[in-house]
Amino acid sequence: MTNGATNQISTAAIDQVLSAPHWSLRFPPALEARFERDTGAARSRYLATSGAIALSMNVLFLVADYFVLPDVFKLAILVRLGIVDLLGFTACAVVWRNPRPWLREALDAGTIVLAAAGFLGLYLASHSPLVVHAHYAVVLVLIFPNIIQRLRFPYAVACSAAVIVLCAAAVPRIHGMPAAAAFFAILTLATAAILSLHANWRFEQDERRRYLEHLREILIGEQLAGINRELSAASVLDPLTGLGNRRRLDQFVDALWLAGRGRHGPVGFLMIDIDFFKSFNDEFGHQAGDECLKAVAALIQQQLRPGRDLGVRYGGEEFLVVLPDTDLTEAIGIAEGIRASIESRAIARPLAATGDVVTVSIGAAVVRPDDTETSAPGIAAADAAMYAAKQHQRNCVWPPLTKPA
Repeated sequence: MTNGATNQISTAAIDQVLSAPHWSLRFPPALEARFERDTGAARSRYLATSGAIALSMNVLFLVADYFVLPDVFKLAILVRLGIVDLLGFTACAVVWRNPRPWLREALDAGTIVLAAAGFLGLYLASHSPLVVHAHYAVVLVLIFPNIIQRLRFPYAVACSAAVIVLCAAAVPRIHGMPAAAAFFAILTLATAAILSLHANWRFEQDERRRYLEHLREILIGEQLAGINRELSAASVLDPLTGLGNRRRLDQFVDALWLAGRGRHGPVGFLMIDIDFFKSFNDEFGHQAGDECLKAVAALIQQQLRPGRDLGVRYGGEEFLVVLPDTDLTEAIGIAEGIRASIESRAIARPLAATGDVVTVSIGAAVVRPDDTETSAPGIAAADAAMYAAKQHQRNCVWPPLTKPA
C-alpha cells in the first residue's frame, strides 16, 4: 500500500463514515487501506496464534476419540495430526507473515472448513454406539472462527455456510442417528451459526468504529502539532523579512555557546546597517522601505551557508549574522560577499543621499565561547566595527582585510 492514498484522509472523511449507516463493514478505499496498514500485522499474528492454540487442543481430542470412536482411532490420529494439524499449522505460518487480507482470511476460513470435513468424515466412518453424540463438537468449529477469531464477516458467513452444508449432508448418515435427532442437531448448528455470526458482525462493527474514532484523534493531534509547529516557527521569525528575530537569536547563540565550550571554535558576528535608510523612507515611503528591507534580507540569506549560519533582523534597518566556526578572515569574506551582492542589486535610493543605489555598512568581529560567558561581547564588537565602517566611508566592511594607509 502506498502512503499517498492514506495521506489524503481527513477528519471530515472520517466524520462522514462515522455518520453513515452502521450496517456497513467496508470503508472507502483509502481509509480501508489505512485500516489494513494499521491493523493487518497485529491481526495476522492474532489469527496465527489463536489458530495454533486451537490446533494444539485438537490433539487433546484424541483422548475423546479413543473412548467415543475406538473403532476408527487410528484413522482419527491420521485425520487430526496428519491432515488437520499439518495443513492447519502450515496455514498459520503463512498467516503469521501478514499476507494480503483476502488470503489471510481465506486461509483461516479454509482451515476451519477442512477441520469440520475431517471430523465429520471420522463420524461417518465409525460404527461406535457413541458416535451419535460426537457431532456436538462441530459447534466449537462454528463458535471458534465467528466469536474467538472473529473472521471478517463475509469470510465468517462463507465458512459457517460451508460447515452447515457439510453437517446437513453428513449428520443424517452417521451410524445409528435417528432422523429426528439429526434434524435437531442440524437446526441447533444452524442456530449457533446465525447467533455467532450476529456477534461476529457486531464485533467487527465495533472494532471498525473504535478504529475510526482513534484515527480521528490521531489526525486531530497531528493537525494541532502542525499548527503548533507553525506558530512556534512564526514566533522566532521576523514577519517582514522572514529572517530570525531576537528570540531566535537568543536560542541560537545560547545553544552555540553551550556546545562551543571545550571545542575552541571561533564564532563570527556581522552587524549590518543599511546606509541612509531614513532618507530612503522619507523619499519613497514606508511601503517602499519595507520592500527594501525584504530585498536586503533575501540577499543576506543567499550569502549564508545553509544549515550553519543564522541571519536575524536585529532592529529597524539593522541585521545581525552569526557564523559558527568562522575566523575573522572568513567572516570578513562573507561580509564582503553580502555587501557586494546588495550593491550589485542596484536598489534605487533618494538622490539626496550619497550615491544612487542602496548600500550597507558591515562590522565584523570574532570571539570564542571559551573566552566569553555570553555572545554579548561579540555582538558589541561587531556593532562598534559597523559604526567604524560608517565613519570611514560607508558601503564597506570593517575591519578591512588590509588596513587603509
